[in-house]
Formats: sequence, C-alpha cells, structure tokens
Amino acid sequence: MRNRVSKKTQWGIMVLVLVCLIITLMIRIFLRNELEAYEAAPAETFAASETEEQFIYADAGESAPKEDSDKDLLMVYKDRFDEIDVLFESISGMEQGTQKKEYYQKIADLWDYELKSLGDDITSGMTEDEKKNYFDAENAFLVSRNHECMKVVGRNKVSVMEGIDYLNRYIELTREHCMDLFKDYSSRLAS
Repeated sequence: MRNRVSKKTQWGIMVLVLVCLIITLMIRIFLRNELEAYEAAPAETFAASETEEQFIYADAGESAPKEDSDKDLLMVYKDRFDEIDVLFESISGMEQGTQKKEYYQKIADLWDYELKSLGDDITSGMTEDEKKNYFDAENAFLVSRNHECMKVVGRNKVSVMEGIDYLNRYIELTREHCMDLFKDYSSRLAS
C-alpha cells in the first residue's frame, strides 16, 4: 500500500511555488528600485520639519567642507563654539524626555567633532614627541571625562533622565576641554 499524492495535488503545489517565486522576485525588484532611487536622491535636501540643530549636525560629519581659507582659524572655531552654545541653550529648557535626550546626544556629537577637529589642527605641525604628549593628555582627558560622567548617573533615576544627566555632564566637560585647548593652543591655531 503506497500513499501517493495525486497529480492534481502535485500540479497545485507546483503552481503555488511558482506564484510565490514570482511574487518574491517582484518584491525584490521593487525594493531594489526604491533603494536606488533613495540613494540617488540629493543628500542636501532637508524636510521642512527639521530643526536648526539638525542642519548643523548634518554639516558636522566627516565629509564636512573646509571653512573659507580667508577666515582666521581662531574665528572659525569661536563661531562654531558659539553656535553650539546657542543650540544647547535652546534645548536645555525642554521637558525631560526621549527627544531632549536625542538633542543632547547631537550636541555631544557636535562637541566631539569639534574636539577631534581642534586636535587635528593643533597637531598638524607638531613633532612626533609633541604629538605623543598631546595624545597622552587627550587619552587621560577621555578617561577622566567618562569617570566624571558616570558619577552623575544615579541609582534612583529613570533611564531617560540618567541619559540626559550623563550627556549634560559629557557636554560640559567636552566644552570646557575644547575651550581650554583653544586658549592653550591659540598661537598655534593662529599660524
């Protein structure tokens, strides 16, 4: 006694598999076309709902254009520091929440970018020994910044508030360090 599947059932299964295969291929082609269209869209367009800090944040990426060469490097940094300070003040009055935490993260990223950019400009004309000393000091700062930021994280706080407090301290310390570097190496930046 053999259990056999009828030819009608076999044809039905084959047709079903074929239909599923065609649908899968069509979906794949559609998604590939959508991805290509998305990637081909201009990267400089911004939605009307985007805020001022998002415009600056988008400009702070690794591929950010260099400032005009006729502008003094000290003025460029001073202007960028002032812009970030204005943004930070504009969001510091917001209610505690996820959106505020996201904005704080963007401000922290902007200060990190400025710290890296400042370091690149400061070390550009240094000897290897000077660079080593500079980077050793920067590594010590990064470790102490993390330690200081962890001190403000409390045990009885909600995770969003913890994140905001952490990022607030992170921003303060990074800003202070950038200002100190700016003052200490202003003669090197001016040349």
